[in-house]
Amino acid sequence: MGKRERHKSAHAYPPYLHCKLDIQGTEMREIKLRQSYINSFLRCPEQARQERLGLVRQKETSDLLRGNAVHHAIEHAGLARMNDSRDVSLDEMIDVNDTFIADNANEVEVWRQEYDEVVDTCRANVKCFYDELYPVLDPVGVEETFTRSMGVRHGVQLTLTGTADWNDRSGALWDWKNPSRHYPAWEKQRWDIQSHAYTWALDKTTFNLAVFANGKLQVIEIHRSQEEKDAFIELCWSMVPTLLTIDTATTWPMRWEGWHCSPKWCPVWQAGKCRGEHLTEEPW
Repeated sequence: MGKRERHKSAHAYPPYLHCKLDIQGTEMREIKLRQSYINSFLRCPEQARQERLGLVRQKETSDLLRGNAVHHAIEHAGLARMNDSRDVSLDEMIDVNDTFIADNANEVEVWRQEYDEVVDTCRANVKCFYDELYPVLDPVGVEETFTRSMGVRHGVQLTLTGTADWNDRSGALWDWKNPSRHYPAWEKQRWDIQSHAYTWALDKTTFNLAVFANGKLQVIEIHRSQEEKDAFIELCWSMVPTLLTIDTATTWPMRWEGWHCSPKWCPVWQAGKCRGEHLTEEPW
């Protein structure tokens, strides 16, 4: 459950926007982006602005707890194999999972599953990883962080940062997902942002989504070409003119299309802003 940075002053540089000098002593602004923020911005720029400034925040849900618990158990198993040349047992992974849930359950604000259901689903997903993926994977990086520059344009340096779940000796990157149902594979293969970001940042071509849903595994294999990575770079640069107005703009464009624009999912709506200022909490 990561800490959220807050915007402290209307005149201070926000967390992703920093001022520094280049080698000639000229002021240059650096924008640091994470893949998750790129996704937020593309879903709805105004939600991304309000979250970045600390005006609203996403509520902690049982969905997040479920995903984080399984991630934690897989991370434990991966580090044991990579650092200690030790394979953990299924019982050990489940114990790590259960302890994580118990330690973090009090942070959940919205329960979409009962506590016992979360535990059972997580155990089933951990077992699925242990039975189907753990025997064939060999990590060279677990929770591997990266920072890579996208270059400098017009006095702005754009930098991508992030953390890859699993960098495998086979050359593929792996990411763990724990939704309530499996994904349409073609959608992820066509426009998934995370696979573009991570393959570019870590100089890979293969990004595998391991989707655990109620103990059933779906593997979506995604290959990113250099042309796709180049297009991703231009996508990120297209955000820059808007991002530079973070201190001065009173709003960014609002985007209503999609599942995210609803009182169930949008913290801006929940705070009574944007559409939430005019519509009820149950408009449909």
